[in-house]
This record gives sequence, C-alpha cells and structure tokens, in this order.
Amino acid sequence: MALERAKCLIIGSLVVCSIGLVFYIIGFSTPNWLEADRRYTTTSHFVRIGLWEACFEQWSYYKDYTGKQYNGCWWIFSYEYRPIWQWLNPPWFLAIQVIMTICLILELVAELILVMFIVGCCPGTKSFVALFALSAIQLLAGLLTALCVIMFGTKSVVDRQWIEKPDQNYLSWSFGLMVLSGFCQLFGGMCSVVAAMQVRLENQKNKPKERYEGYVMSTQPPHY
Repeated sequence: MALERAKCLIIGSLVVCSIGLVFYIIGFSTPNWLEADRRYTTTSHFVRIGLWEACFEQWSYYKDYTGKQYNGCWWIFSYEYRPIWQWLNPPWFLAIQVIMTICLILELVAELILVMFIVGCCPGTKSFVALFALSAIQLLAGLLTALCVIMFGTKSVVDRQWIEKPDQNYLSWSFGLMVLSGFCQLFGGMCSVVAAMQVRLENQKNKPKERYEGYVMSTQPPHY
C-alpha cells in the first residue's frame, strides 16, 4: 500500500515539475523580466530586459563619449552591446545567469529521472536512496531559483548604477513565471521526499525480524 502511495506521489511530482519546467523555459528565454512603464518610455528610453536580451529605444550610455544610441532588442553578449557590456552585466547579474543555467540542467535531469521511474526503466520507486537523491535535486533547483528571483527583484530596485530610474520600471511576466517555476520545483521535491519516506517505511515493514524464541543460553561450568 505504501508503494502505491509512493508511485502516486511520484506521478504528482512529475506533473507539477513538468508544469514548472515549461514555466522555467519560457521565463528563461524571454526578455520580460524587467520592463519600463510605457508612460515613461520616452523619458528613460529603456524598454525591457531579460537574462539574455535587452531592449532600448534611442538610449545612450552617459559614460559613452561617442554618444552612440541603442535602438531595438539585442542579445546581451552581442557585438552591438560590447561598449556597454560591463554596465549591462554587473557581477550579480552574471551570477544569476550562471545559477539559472545550472538550475535548468538540474530540472532537466530531475525530469528525466522522474520519467524513468514512471516507465520502469530503473527500480527507483522502490529505492529510498534513489528517491531521496531525486528530491535533493528538485529542492536544490527550487531553492536556487528562489535565490535568483529574490536577488534580481532586490537588485533591480536597489542597484542605482544599473537600469536608470528603477521607480519607473516593474517586474514583468517572465519574472513571474520563474517565481511559479520555483514553487513547482519545491512542491515536486516535497512530493518526492514524502514518497521516499513511504518507501522507507515499507522496506522497514517487510524487513525480516530476528527471532529469539526458543533460544536458551547454555551454562558453563565454573573454572577454579
């Protein structure tokens, strides 16, 4: 009975994590993490930015003495943004890019393991160690995602040396999808933890017990 509950929990974890993975991929690849309020676009000239793309509208960097204007959407590491690369990618933003890439790999690995467990390619649904390792991957991905969204949400307001006029910007739908993805991964990881505990209880229940009935200790004659 416990194994059946564990399998149901694993299926639930697969469903939730699959939804979270879809949210993650969309948020990871779209440039709508931070957007400018349309009422102020003409004054700030900033449009939107994501992990890998930034959009401006006739914007120029105040430290660029050439007066080059940036217009349109470009890949953050493109040659177009080479003069402002250090400003556009501060250390904390680079850290978020690296961590989010690692999280994507972890989520893909967890998704593959879940599918293998469900189809029976490996006896993971009966192994406490395998289920516990799976839950550790899911929880780690969820916690790292939560760390990144908190860092981005905070720095986009606090870091006055980054996007100008942060009071005229707002966190957009790509950022919201990443938040939902983090919740999905954490919930899926908790389902895997409960499934692992169910398997452990079942294994302890079926573990053969040592019997001592009928065992009589023999007496030894005294030695003088």
